[in-house]
Amino acid sequence: MTDITRFKSIFTGLDIAYGTYKIESANGNGKQAGKAVVVRKPPTDELWQKHLEGVEPSLGIIPIRSDNSCIWGCIDIDQYPLDHAGLIKKIRSLELPLIVCRSKSGGAHVFLFVKEPIPAAEMQKYLKASAALLGEAGREIFPKQAEILVERGDTGNFLNLPYFNGDDTMRYAFKDDGNAATLEEFYALYDQFVQDKNLKFPEETKAAETPIKDGPPCLQAICAQGVPEGTRNNALFAIGTYLKKAHPGTWDNLIVEYNFRYVSPPLPNNELQVLIKQLSKKDYKYKCKDAPLNSFCNSGLCRTRKHGIGAHGPDSPQLSALSKYASEPPLWFLDVNGKRIELDTESLFNQMAFQKACVEKLNVLPPAVRKQDWEQLLNALLTEMVESEQITVASEDTTVTGQFNDLLEEFCTHLQQAMDRDEILLGRPWTNDDEGRTYFRMKDLNAHLVRNSFKALTSPKMAQRVRDLGGEPISLFIKNRAVRCWRIPRFERQDSPFDTPEQKKARSPF
Repeated sequence: MTDITRFKSIFTGLDIAYGTYKIESANGNGKQAGKAVVVRKPPTDELWQKHLEGVEPSLGIIPIRSDNSCIWGCIDIDQYPLDHAGLIKKIRSLELPLIVCRSKSGGAHVFLFVKEPIPAAEMQKYLKASAALLGEAGREIFPKQAEILVERGDTGNFLNLPYFNGDDTMRYAFKDDGNAATLEEFYALYDQFVQDKNLKFPEETKAAETPIKDGPPCLQAICAQGVPEGTRNNALFAIGTYLKKAHPGTWDNLIVEYNFRYVSPPLPNNELQVLIKQLSKKDYKYKCKDAPLNSFCNSGLCRTRKHGIGAHGPDSPQLSALSKYASEPPLWFLDVNGKRIELDTESLFNQMAFQKACVEKLNVLPPAVRKQDWEQLLNALLTEMVESEQITVASEDTTVTGQFNDLLEEFCTHLQQAMDRDEILLGRPWTNDDEGRTYFRMKDLNAHLVRNSFKALTSPKMAQRVRDLGGEPISLFIKNRAVRCWRIPRFERQDSPFDTPEQKKARSPF
């Protein structure tokens, strides 16, 4: 039996839920179809064991814990094909303590490990900064949430773990020479690169060396690593925008110097003069969405820089990491400017209801956008949610059907029972022990549901739920008249009293 102790300690995350691939059907060719879901149950040792032994389904762990801390995080680079050796070389040249693993699809899961739990927000910040330095800005970061509302059913996004099937895996870590690492060699990599909780952020290591002082981190990375091929004009235009802010009197001479120092090959002088003339006309904003800036973007850090995007950054709230708790009705959880908010379907679908929810829960009023823009944004969030497999399976008692079944059982067994069937007219359920069936009027059941504030089902839907439990309508002749009733299989009753702990006799203080 494979020892899971070390592996589990390295990848421990949320202890009340895990991710898996749920098989739903089998196609004609024998291939199984299904979907990835979050199961709201603890990841047992058996699941960890099966993962390392290669027994399907593989295990997905949610890195963020109930206290919003974590001991590992990951940059998910879903690019195919991917030069893993080149990525590792770049990571080491930047002196980043990251470990690269091959993902299930052939991309890369780039891990950061810490010895002691740190806030998930700090892990996100470090990984976003690292991704920006690597030219991989915009990649998915795990943990995807800085906080989760566990008590409301929220969990977070899971990541499929490496080393499914142990050493006979395609999800292995890479050693620095580009070769696959065995599980034991992965443990050695972990020991080499695991960090303490006092992380030194990537930008701190390079800030003193950059020619873009107090400027956008994307330009700092581009100047340090070289302008990517095919992006000379955009890069120099952004550098010129920075130089006008930082050196308004000499920027036009400095851009010539920067062109020869940081652009290879340099932009021809005639093209550079056209660019300088264009920059002279007015003060431009950074074109953050254009290459190469977008690949190195670290907007959170850029906003803090004297010559960064600052107040010119987007005013609209940053919405991300939508997830669904599949109760009835469903609950939705969304990051708004890094803060987690719970929404019902109406508050998610209706922009005005969403604004109201943000005011009530976050003290923020997001600006209204056009209906078609809101729908486009919502579709993007829903698509990402499905693709990132962020749908949590609700327990039965959180569904409408589960709540109805519980209240029906309570009505049939826990309330005052009829001694004979005539008492059905008093609103009491009557159980025929010989038949093993319970009889009641639907209106009396409905009154019990209303007393318990349950109004989720119409009468026809309640009737269907009763039929689903083996019930059927029937007429009984009671007190010389026909009474419309329902009968269902009898629920098990608690015939013996519950054991109660003995009370210890109070001892006299004297």
